[in-house]
Amino acid sequence: TDTELDEATYEAAEKQYLDNNTAKAIDLFNGYIARFSAGKHLLKAHFYLAELYYKNELSENALPHYTFVCEQSTNEFTEPALLKASEISLASKTFETALPLLSRLELESKSPQNRLYAQSNLMKTYFQLENYDTAIGYAEIILDNFKTDTYIKSDAYIIIARAAMKTNNEAKARAAYAQLKTIATGEPGAEAQYFEAYFKYLDGTHESSNESVQVLIKKFSSYKYFASKGLIIMAKNFLVLNDVFQATYILENVIQNFTEFPEITAEAQVELDRIKTEAAKTNASIEVDSENEN
Repeated sequence: TDTELDEATYEAAEKQYLDNNTAKAIDLFNGYIARFSAGKHLLKAHFYLAELYYKNELSENALPHYTFVCEQSTNEFTEPALLKASEISLASKTFETALPLLSRLELESKSPQNRLYAQSNLMKTYFQLENYDTAIGYAEIILDNFKTDTYIKSDAYIIIARAAMKTNNEAKARAAYAQLKTIATGEPGAEAQYFEAYFKYLDGTHESSNESVQVLIKKFSSYKYFASKGLIIMAKNFLVLNDVFQATYILENVIQNFTEFPEITAEAQVELDRIKTEAAKTNASIEVDSENEN
């Protein structure tokens, strides 16, 4: 009977799956799905086939099968399918696809760990989609959770700070970067240290700003992006402090040694050209005054 064929075909595929015969299991599960479009074991066949593809780094093949599982009424495979489908979508940067999956995972998950994963990635996804207020909202939810580890807290402070900068809320950005600096290591620490120097430059405390840049170079020199940006801040500080020689030297150093960041070397070149233009005006003025005296 059809029921017996359904059962036998599925069991043959499942046996290969349990015996770790991946290629054969993939072939048989695909055969089952094609033959029994309303089969008794269709849900399990889709989920196990997705798992096989995912395990073998064939995420694009896995996604439609995880999606099938997610689209059925809530079942034992819903939560892991939502988790894996959202992971695949995030990895491929298809944020519009990831968003509803993460939202469902947050609402439906029975695992606090998976719920936190969903909230953390909703925060990042909304930021990527330029919905900065919602991104900040999720960051604040994460920070209110006492079980959140330091790594995820660092992410939350960075999102708040960056989103605040995007929306011209400098006070909120300053507060977030100050909090980040107290807990962050690695690249987030470099970013927090750079913005400490940047905000001091804006405040006109140029010597203190240079001290912050020196800490940045000493502690985070391997993070060249923020190190190079910090050097430009230092050059601007020296310029305000009337040390044109130091400013010029630093800018030339940035242009020569940080070519992997063309936008930063371009900024350094603009600053250097401005210094040279001002110097030329000053020299011309001195020459004119000298000629008048003669």
